[in-house]
Amino acid sequence: MTLASRIDRVLVGGGADDVLLKTYPTYALNKVTMHGPKGKLLLDNVGFSCYAGHSYALLIQDDPDSGLTADAKRRTLMGVMTGLIHPGAGAVMNKSANIAELDPIELRGHRLGIVPQRHALQPYLDAEKNVLYAMNASNRNFLKPKPVIARELLAKVGFTEATSGVAVGKLPEVQQRLVAIARAISTEAEVLILDEPTHGLNEDDTVTVFAALAKLAHSGDPKRCVIVLTASREIAEAADTLFEI
Repeated sequence: MTLASRIDRVLVGGGADDVLLKTYPTYALNKVTMHGPKGKLLLDNVGFSCYAGHSYALLIQDDPDSGLTADAKRRTLMGVMTGLIHPGAGAVMNKSANIAELDPIELRGHRLGIVPQRHALQPYLDAEKNVLYAMNASNRNFLKPKPVIARELLAKVGFTEATSGVAVGKLPEVQQRLVAIARAISTEAEVLILDEPTHGLNEDDTVTVFAALAKLAHSGDPKRCVIVLTASREIAEAADTLFEI
């Protein structure tokens, strides 16, 4: 059974919604070009559009002709997509806003939920405090007590360990990934960007993580646009839509 089929079996009501045509996509790259040191071309006219309510995968592969590795492209793309790097040409858009023109706190504390490969968690804090850390950093106002929201978010992503009293660095790797996802959605961002979120996990744990992401995309308020960067075609094909970079 393929990974996509297994995830479909895990999901409750797992059919994807139809894309609603809107004036602006929830998130888009418009003809983004980026050069590295010595003028090496890292991204060449990259463009795609993503909508809330759907999951997307960016399949990033080596380019033998130019000698550019998938890892170099992935790191560059992750930086550009999250606003840490401004493209040499083109634009990264969140609806009608060019993210290069947004305040960093507005961007990463309100609009984008980000799960990097490294430093996605504070390993010495427990799960609840990890989510609270992100909530406090966002400068947002919340309608309920933040610890209550943190526990609700952990439940939402399928976290099954104790929410307090145990450092997340001591938890199974799959549970750590779920805490990182709960942190990323703690500011109610419509766009969730994840860098190889299933890297190093076995197949069962991969299904657990990707099923949680699919649920976040397809259900809830707000519905989210979930974008996974990966070098694995099997992972990429589990998303609703695949873009090859």
